[in-house]
Amino acid sequence: MAKPKKEPIALRHQQEQKLCLNCGFPNRPSDSRCMYCNANIAEDKGLISWLRHTYYVLRWRWQLKYKRDNLHHEPRKKVFRFAGYFMIGLVLTLAGAYFFITSLADSSFTSGLIAVLLLLYGFFTFKSLFSQK
Repeated sequence: MAKPKKEPIALRHQQEQKLCLNCGFPNRPSDSRCMYCNANIAEDKGLISWLRHTYYVLRWRWQLKYKRDNLHHEPRKKVFRFAGYFMIGLVLTLAGAYFFITSLADSSFTSGLIAVLLLLYGFFTFKSLFSQK
């Protein structure tokens, strides 16, 4: 079996980390490229490097906290998304029904094709809303 390119990180022992200066992702000391954004990881020494390192640590922690806090708002987004797609499906179906009725009254083949397309789009919108994934 081939040897893995990267050594596993020990869970119980504190390990030095190199932060990506592009995205702030903590990488292993042996990494030469960031595992998150694939940017080159440069080794700098000095006060400016320490300030930059501290900034990226704080920014990374804030992003993780922000994502964790926003997980509680997901059900509300799902309700709005469901309502939006429901309205789109309803409008498409009603427009298709209107064009179908007018195509029958006017004997128009083009309006009939448009009506069938709108009805199909409305049907598939409703089907994707109510089907289990």
